[in-house]
Amino acid sequence: MLWIFVLLCVLPVVPGVVQLPEDRHLEPELSNFNSGLENIGLVIRGVETPIHQRIKRKVEPRPKNDNKNGANDHKRKYRRLAHAINIKGEIRSRYALTLVENEVQNDEDVSREVFFNVILPETAFISKFALEIDGKVYLAEIQEKEEARKTYKEAKEQGKSAGHVGMTARHSNSFKVSVNTEPQAIVRFYLLYEELLRRKNEIYSYIININPHQKLSDYQVEVNIMEQNKLTRLTVPELKKHFMGVEPTSEPVQLTDAVIKLSTDALSASVEYAPNLYKLMEKVKDGPLQFVVEYEIERPDIGGELQLYDGYFVHFVAPSNLPPIPKHVVFVLDTSGSMMRRKMQQTKNAMKTILGEMRDQDFITILRFSNNISVWEVDDDSIVQATPENRRAAIDYVGNLEAQGGTNINSALVKALTIITHVKQKGVLDDDVQSMIFFLTDGHPTEGVTDTMQIMKNVRDANEAADVAIFSLAFGMNTDFDMLKTLSLQNNGFARKIYAAADAELQLEGLYKEVSSPILSNVAFDYLNSSLLTQSVTETVFHTFYQGSELVVAGLLDPDIQYPIIEYEITAHQHDGLYRQEGFSPAEDMVPISETVDTYIDFLPNQKIEYNFLERLWAYLTVQNLFIKLSKGELVACDEKPSIPIPKLFGEDGESAGDGVVICNNLQRALYLSLKYEFVTPLTSLVVVKPDKKENGEFGEADKYGQEISFNSAQQIMQHNYLSIFLGIIIYLSLQA
Repeated sequence: MLWIFVLLCVLPVVPGVVQLPEDRHLEPELSNFNSGLENIGLVIRGVETPIHQRIKRKVEPRPKNDNKNGANDHKRKYRRLAHAINIKGEIRSRYALTLVENEVQNDEDVSREVFFNVILPETAFISKFALEIDGKVYLAEIQEKEEARKTYKEAKEQGKSAGHVGMTARHSNSFKVSVNTEPQAIVRFYLLYEELLRRKNEIYSYIININPHQKLSDYQVEVNIMEQNKLTRLTVPELKKHFMGVEPTSEPVQLTDAVIKLSTDALSASVEYAPNLYKLMEKVKDGPLQFVVEYEIERPDIGGELQLYDGYFVHFVAPSNLPPIPKHVVFVLDTSGSMMRRKMQQTKNAMKTILGEMRDQDFITILRFSNNISVWEVDDDSIVQATPENRRAAIDYVGNLEAQGGTNINSALVKALTIITHVKQKGVLDDDVQSMIFFLTDGHPTEGVTDTMQIMKNVRDANEAADVAIFSLAFGMNTDFDMLKTLSLQNNGFARKIYAAADAELQLEGLYKEVSSPILSNVAFDYLNSSLLTQSVTETVFHTFYQGSELVVAGLLDPDIQYPIIEYEITAHQHDGLYRQEGFSPAEDMVPISETVDTYIDFLPNQKIEYNFLERLWAYLTVQNLFIKLSKGELVACDEKPSIPIPKLFGEDGESAGDGVVICNNLQRALYLSLKYEFVTPLTSLVVVKPDKKENGEFGEADKYGQEISFNSAQQIMQHNYLSIFLGIIIYLSLQA
């Protein structure tokens, strides 16, 4: 009998619970993340079988046959089983699908527990998962999370084998599965995940994480890239540490085992990596490593790049050759007792580099906090121009900071925002100066206001007039990263973890570099009289564009218009005034998507998955944007209209949000798209079911589960207590990253 146990930590968790008030209006309310049966992700259910006794978390496998005289059998040590890992990445116009296949053979004479562990990119969505055991396939399906919880509970009550997926904040991008296999059995794991590659420092990076502590019998990577503009750079640097924050300033050393092939027209390329297994296993002994493919493309001078494919469009915009906007950076530095020694020294070293690289046109404010708050001043002024003399003085001030006391996060951030608000209201600085907060802490709030919900509310209120970006850096593993993520997201920024390793100061410098050069602020895309379905267009307003990044908008063309056009206007504020770009493109004049672009991926042997990569890119961006809006309390995206019947909204005919169905409720739309495109999100779960009609103890091919996950279940939940769905809203930060 096969037993399957599953643990999933897919993504960072921004804790959130949405409740339904008596007046039935949707009001979001963030609360602490609760674990338990509500935290269901993957259900694996089999036929009724006797409940076997099993020592919890036992590393050694259970002998196949009980032996009354073999009391010491369980103490036997077993060698590690070898993993054959093949990874295939398909990148089309920055949208990447990655298939991980892991084969393990249990060549022992006893049952063994086989582990499958993948560290996912932080912004990835899982979209497929399957197990193959002795040639029989169990395909996971996407189900609404509340239904998955019920399935799991029912399976447990009926004595059926069941496992579940949990989401936790720590190791939050790790997918883990364990399967207990029979002697001589072969198990194969298949995992497919998707992501939009983000441009940072003028480079796209496709990353595959290599796990430590695995015995390998094979390890191969194949990455295929296809872009509509020529590739101007394609490199594969040496394997780097998983948490390395920045590449060296010099040209990186190339990975010798990687084979790069570039097409003659430079529009496509492939990368193959088949390393020496012994050397690779030696390298990963100290921790995870990253295999990275970096590339850049040729860019049009103005207006960006418009692509159209099968009714969907995407608009990539990355203005260049513009001067940076002067900035006012408020550094909010934690100097509590937990920052003593190494962390404080690394912070000082990083700040020395950061302050030294600020431009003369910039302004500095430094605020240190522990139990209390103090602000560095020059001539009784906390707004200090970054002249060479003042930069040296700032470095000296930071160099003399000492770590002691508690952590008063609330007062520190409110004070920083009060300073910026005063600057704006009193006209202390020119209007074109871009203010931002660079907030570093290594702990939880212990002084002053300690309730995280109240802190976030206080910060939002204090930032209402200033409207600045807050970039939060969580130093070490003991920070309240969930709170920092939510706080930054609600205030136009992002949060990152800084791992307390030897390269921590490089991580700090690298993250600051991403936002150190604001180019445009208050960026707005207006598609004017375009032939678009208005409600389908993704986010069109961006707080700030930073040098080396990219803005992306996607949507659907109106299928009823025979000769569609896209007319657009991009406006923003730049260093010397108004930035404006206009464009007019009939569909036939847009960048043509090559007819040779594959529209399928081999997920399982003899099973190809058809996909429109621009459609999935659009769905990916839309779902991300919806969760961001929900975290900010934005539940309605358009004017409320007479309610659409639920069966039509989540129709049985598979119609999409672009097929004439308007879903104004962001929560409902996020659920609909997550289910339609089979994304694992806070609202959905992976489900594997074995039909009960199978009488034997072997797993048969899993049901498709299509009818059972039909949107009728979603209808029932929405009609009764839809908002009691366990909503741990997971936010993929790095919108600019």
